[in-house]
Amino acid sequence: MPPGHAHVAGMATALPAITATVDEVWDALGRARGRRMPKLQGEEGARTRYFAQPLASLMERRTQSQQTDAYLEHARVLARRVCCTALERSGVAPSDIGLVIGVSCTGVVLPSLDAELIPLLGLPPEVARLPITELGCGGGVAGLARGLDYLRAYPERNVLLFAVEIPSLTFQPDDRSVDNLVAAMVFADGAGAVVLGGDDGQPGWTLEHAGTVLVPQGARHLGYELRDGGLRVILSRDLPDVVEAHLRDAVDTFLEEAGLRLADIDAVAAHPGGPRIVDAIGRALDLHPESLATSRSVFAGNGNASSAGIFFVLEEMQRCATRGRVLAIALGPGLSIELALMRLV
Repeated sequence: MPPGHAHVAGMATALPAITATVDEVWDALGRARGRRMPKLQGEEGARTRYFAQPLASLMERRTQSQQTDAYLEHARVLARRVCCTALERSGVAPSDIGLVIGVSCTGVVLPSLDAELIPLLGLPPEVARLPITELGCGGGVAGLARGLDYLRAYPERNVLLFAVEIPSLTFQPDDRSVDNLVAAMVFADGAGAVVLGGDDGQPGWTLEHAGTVLVPQGARHLGYELRDGGLRVILSRDLPDVVEAHLRDAVDTFLEEAGLRLADIDAVAAHPGGPRIVDAIGRALDLHPESLATSRSVFAGNGNASSAGIFFVLEEMQRCATRGRVLAIALGPGLSIELALMRLV
């Protein structure tokens, strides 16, 4: 394993102000489709989602231009908020940031959001930039990996990583597919950010190792396609089976590189991708159901904020005083399995 760890000097998450229960989302979907939807079963109505715009607005048809304008309006606010908070908590001066990693897959803009944030945050104009778009829900963990790579090369510098997603804006009222329906129930808006620096022995999160595994046969099961009217979601019902079939080998190989086994892991921070995905992760790794309680709790309270979701899980683990080695797992289009070995002390 390459030498050098990274310390998470500051972490922050942010949610938009508008909330809705899953029942309210379900009813809004029915109105958008012009028919009454069957009643949801179980306790699903108790779950909460956060949205940048009211449900009635989100269910309306919008052009690609309207979607981009709305994305910029809301993503700018959330990204700036989490970056400012993470920097403040870290105690790192903006002038000491050497790399900005910006992650987002729910809006397509050039230049990327980091170009606007750099002068607003007071970062030096010479700061390096790394926008990440096409890794979807795996982008947050992949961003941690790229930050670790950078700090191993430049241990005296610091990294600002932010992920901001507004997936609610990608809903397509005319798309009658099950993919579109499931996405509307699972995804929600949010942002997360971390400041990474050299490992100085301070308490908190330490990032020790990161890796990725591509499962090519999973490419057709997850992603977005940019079509007339905006981004159309691909969310296959077979995705949990693909995850269950390939995750264990990927994790075993990853941990072996770090001289560890799964039995050496104290906790798993799984991306809150939804009950079926979290269940598949649990089965693949033969985990006790309680091991994924934090991921389930984050999904119930916030939904799946795509690439930003992992930061809500890490923040909740820190709040709950989780200790020891933590395996972070996120899944992105490809199918891409993104992994990070972390320690919380």
